[in-house]
Amino acid sequence: MKTHHISLLTGDAKLNADYYVGVLGMRFIKNSVNQANPKNRHVYYGDFMGTPGTVITFFPIDDLRDRTDGKMFFSGIHYSIPEGSTQYWLDRFAEKGLKAEVDAMGRIRTADYEDLPIRMQETEGKNFDWHINYMSDVPAEFQITGVIGAELHVPDVAATGRFFEDLLEIPVKGNIIDLEGVEAIELVQTAEDAPNSRFGKGSTDHYALGVESEEDLKYFWERAKALGYKREVFIDRGYFRSAYFIEPGGNRVELATTNPGFTLDESLFDLGTTFALPPRFEASRQELLDHYAKKGVFFDEVKPYTGTGHLENDGKIRAIHDEKGNTRND
Repeated sequence: MKTHHISLLTGDAKLNADYYVGVLGMRFIKNSVNQANPKNRHVYYGDFMGTPGTVITFFPIDDLRDRTDGKMFFSGIHYSIPEGSTQYWLDRFAEKGLKAEVDAMGRIRTADYEDLPIRMQETEGKNFDWHINYMSDVPAEFQITGVIGAELHVPDVAATGRFFEDLLEIPVKGNIIDLEGVEAIELVQTAEDAPNSRFGKGSTDHYALGVESEEDLKYFWERAKALGYKREVFIDRGYFRSAYFIEPGGNRVELATTNPGFTLDESLFDLGTTFALPPRFEASRQELLDHYAKKGVFFDEVKPYTGTGHLENDGKIRAIHDEKGNTRND
């Protein structure tokens, strides 16, 4: 399996966008609502297309307290960056007044404005074609290429490892949950006297892994029941179908389909520019707009893409290709 997205909490939507768009160079791809509580927002960042595996989402919550990382929690976001781009990113963080250092493994370690750990690791490949975000001032050859993991802190590493192996059929090697390619979730044993974790700024709500189809979701949903693992909900999120589980340490793990994707309600050039609602919330659009207007929140700050980076010399829209250069049909 590969990472689909990670969803986290923020106490400041503007500060959050300033970092993930303004510093990291991601595209703001969706301005929506928390589907469990539509009176709260849900914002999404990713590559230009909003490709699964590049997406990070945040639930902005007013007056959110600082987090307590205690007995159980996901920690941070691990990004892949192109080979040879480490110095570019170190210079960029310095220019933005942000601390960053390179660890013994050659990975950049830094943090966002709410002290959420960020790690960057050079890997093969760079963004190409429609994955390039021409709306960013980060040059294409240095842009983030994907989300490749996080740390998972739990009181019983072995039990959590069995969850990933037995239920999700993902190999676990030592303390490494071995996802596809260079992706990995790193298991960390928490201390017996660790305090209870408490959600706050920078906390991870859930880590989502991608599956191809709703049939795959149903397979794992029923498998969890048979194996005795805790299931939360099987639901249509509009942009994808999801199933949520609780691993033995108490952290939420989601499985999500790769389709239909974020162009369900906005065109590719218009991603993030409207108040985006999945179909089941459409009837409440005006009520929700009125609610947010009273809070001074409007949904017209992000402008459509009007550049020429994705056009051929003759002005026609460039075809979308896969990594091997083959034309895609989507």
